[in-house]
Amino acid sequence: MVEYTFSRFAYFDTVILSYLAKNKELWPKLGGFLSDNDLALGICGAQLSELADAPQLHQALVELFMIVPSALLKDWEDIRDEEVEAHPNHRKASLLKFKLNSLLFKPNGVEELLAFFGSTALREARNDQKRHAKRLRGRHEELKNNFPPSKSGKYIREQANEFATYIVFQVLGDTHSDFLNKFRNDVKDLHPEVFLSVWIFAQVIYYKYYLGGRDPKRMSDFGDLAHLALIPYCELVVMERDLCNVLNQIKKNGSSLASTEIRNIDFFQEWTWK
Repeated sequence: MVEYTFSRFAYFDTVILSYLAKNKELWPKLGGFLSDNDLALGICGAQLSELADAPQLHQALVELFMIVPSALLKDWEDIRDEEVEAHPNHRKASLLKFKLNSLLFKPNGVEELLAFFGSTALREARNDQKRHAKRLRGRHEELKNNFPPSKSGKYIREQANEFATYIVFQVLGDTHSDFLNKFRNDVKDLHPEVFLSVWIFAQVIYYKYYLGGRDPKRMSDFGDLAHLALIPYCELVVMERDLCNVLNQIKKNGSSLASTEIRNIDFFQEWTWK
């Protein structure tokens, strides 16, 4: 087996992973691409929970994860803890939580992963995910008017960083209040832009629902946001078209995604990168 550093990651959203599971002819080329670029396929817990709803894909997904370099990545909470620890600098810690390919060398390891896909624990995690998305949608509807538009009466792109700063303070107040309290006397010492996991989450919300004037119509619109924490720390992400477009707008107008290439499903026809 080729030795990979597992320090550089390609991240595909759940729709893209499902597409790959159904198109096995792409796997050899994907494996070669990852090898040539020293990338591993990164998988997060939120994806595994979502995929609990697609039992017909589980066998193919397990095979895919064994054939190409694949790794389970850290959760949002772990990443945010590391961002707090690294402040005022950007976090540099690895995203790696577990090398999925290592299951090949464990007795019954592959079978255990397949069983996990159908486990009660994963189904419960999926139900929790759906409940969280529902709460987030209700919270969005309650709080949207708390962030007013510009003097023109319309939301403008220049407000995106202000909105993201507001969300960073809100999230840290909920999860790291002791850390946030250190800046009570001089908030200028807090650098919200280094909390990339929260910053990109907030920017996507702003670009889609404030600047774009859209309303979330599906619960999955908020479920998709669970993936965003990882994106600024991955070298390549392949997303469904709408989110890809939003992320590329954010990248064009800021620095939070400067190190990340963002593509849609057309990537698998072109296989071009940077």
